This record gives sequence, structure tokens and C-alpha cells, in this order.
Amino acid sequence: MNTMQNLPISISSDMRLRFLQNDEKTFASTEEQLPLVIEPVKEKSFAALKALLKESAQWFNKQLDTYGAILFRGFEVEGAEQFQTALELLNVQLESFYHFGSAQRVRITDKVFTSSEAPPDMIISFHNELNMVPVRPSVLAFFCQVQPDVYGETPIINTEKLFLSLSPNLQHKFGNFPQRFERYVPNHLLEIVFEGLSREEISKLLQEQGFDFNWEEDGSLYFECSYITIITHPRTSRLCFSLSIIDCLVNREWYRNLGQRYSFGQRLYYNLLPTKLYKNFQQRLATAATVVDGSQKRTSTLNASFLNKDGQCTKMTEAEAKELGKAEWKNAAIFKWKQGDILVIDNLQVAHGRLNTKLKRKILTAFGNMCNIRDMKPALFING
Repeated sequence: MNTMQNLPISISSDMRLRFLQNDEKTFASTEEQLPLVIEPVKEKSFAALKALLKESAQWFNKQLDTYGAILFRGFEVEGAEQFQTALELLNVQLESFYHFGSAQRVRITDKVFTSSEAPPDMIISFHNELNMVPVRPSVLAFFCQVQPDVYGETPIINTEKLFLSLSPNLQHKFGNFPQRFERYVPNHLLEIVFEGLSREEISKLLQEQGFDFNWEEDGSLYFECSYITIITHPRTSRLCFSLSIIDCLVNREWYRNLGQRYSFGQRLYYNLLPTKLYKNFQQRLATAATVVDGSQKRTSTLNASFLNKDGQCTKMTEAEAKELGKAEWKNAAIFKWKQGDILVIDNLQVAHGRLNTKLKRKILTAFGNMCNIRDMKPALFING
């Protein structure tokens, strides 16, 4: 495929448009047009980037609709404040709070956070940001403030391409069976998940978003919701597959493909451990990762299942999880971060993850333009 033919026409002689080159990618995949790369021709200063964004914000947002992700590369972006300014020039209505998050983050500015404080060896599975919450950001962005020493990629994937690459049986399951999300948050973790909200404010937020919820006597919280994960994009009318799978067997395919990054013992664990034992061990690791204080015995949990036609909860089979993991690997764009990169993602069309890393690495994030997926039309697939 000649990808050059699929590039938009540049509106400025000060910027060059292209797709990722092979030497920028960590692994080859079928994805050749994600993200759209925008780089300076001569002037690399942040002032030059500001001028481009200020003059042509509407054009840039049109490209975001078309391609799903834009990577601003080669500009001299130095910190969180400049990152935030760039997004505001793109008319992103940034959020100041990160409610419903399942991981600890450090606030850098009023509207910029660290992307993840997860252990370096851990792979964070593909997901759309706030994937279990109906009201979620339509725009998500990352900024590479400190380029990783080794690894630490943030792979991205076009969810329509991913969905269409799945078998008819798995497509049918995702397209017709709602996913049910159940979350338990013990009292001592409410501050992380709901950042400063009172019990009354949390209850109001859950009611507004259509959750069923229950407060326990000790102040802990249980809440749940269900929705179909295949929707139609409100502007492009493309199919969007909300990646909300919580299954360690999907991720196992990623660990297997990245085996050369791990020790011999870890490779044996990911490749040869029987499935039941593997799932048990991974559940313990996930539980341990959510504990703030080692003395705490109760920790946050998040479970997902499908509701079949009889309203019963079912899980993905081992074969289905393996198929999805392999399809993710095949369709993902995996590239090396460079200092100063700004990656802007359409959070409805494109999902993201995080690969294992070795410090140093500092990726910041911000999001906004909130939307409610319950207001969006089902994808045509469901009616077909």
C-alpha cells in the first residue's frame, strides 16, 4: 500500500505530514496509518507550534476525526504547562479531576497528570480511557517529558480495524451482549478513585451516570453498570469498539510476544504455566498492585462480564481471550517515544495501553471534551 496517497494536504509550509517510519516502530504490524505524524520543517520552537495550532485548530481536529490519532513530533515542548496550552489551543475542554480511575496518578498542573504509576514490568492492557464509565473523554493526550531509557511504549490501536479482524462469533458476542462492570472500592481507596469528593457528591455522580450502587457499613462502595460496547462515532459514523476487557489471558499474548524483554523464568511463566494457575497468580498480582498501605487487607476490585440473552453473566472463553490478544498485537501501532512528543487520541476510535519499561520515563496525560456513550447510536453491525 502506498500510504503517501492517504495523507492530507498540508495547510502550512511550516509543517510536514507523514506516517511513522519503520525505524520509529518497535514492532511491525498491519497498521500503517496510525498516528498521523506532524513535524516542523525548520522552526521547531514551541512558539511555532502554538502559531500552527492557533491558526488551524479546526483543521487539526478534522484530521483527528479522520485518522484517530495525531503525533506532534520534533517540536520543542518542554513541560506540563506547554502541553496544556497546546491542548487548549486545539479547543479541548480539559477536565480538572480524574474520577473513577483505578491507578494512582500524580497531579502536575490543574489539568495535567502523570499517566501511570504502575510497576515498570507490568503491561497495561488496551483500553479506552475511563472505559467502564458511560461519561468519558472523547479526547485523550500524552506528553513525553522524559524519554524512556528502554521500552515504555504506549501502543495505540484503531478499534474499528481491530473489531473487523475478529471472527464472526466474537464480533457477534461483542456486538450483541452488553458488558457488565462491577467495581468495589474500600473506604481507604475512595480518595484515589474519587479525588476529594464527599460521600454525597460521589452518590450524585453515580446517579447522574446511571450506576447502581451501594454503600457498605464501613464506608466502602460497590457500584455497577452495563452497556453495549459497539457504538457509532457521532461525527465520522464509523464503528467504535470500546475496549473494556478485563482478562489476563488477553494480556498474556502480549507478554508472550515481548518475551525477549523478560528473564528466562518469566518467559516460562507466561508461556508454559497452566491457564488456571496463571489466572490465579495474575489475580493476586493485580490485587497487590492496588494496595496503598500493605497493612490493608481489603483492596479495590473491578470485574467485567457479558450479559447473555437470558441476562446471565458469562466470561470470555480461553480461546476468545487468546484470539483478542493476538488480534490486538497484529493491529497495534507500537512506536518509541521521543522527548517532546505530544500524542492526541480520539478516545472513541482509538484505544491505548502501556508496555513494560525501565526507568527513567515520564509520560504526562490530560483529557477532555467529555461525552456520554449512552447518547450515541448503536453501530450498524448490531442491526445487521
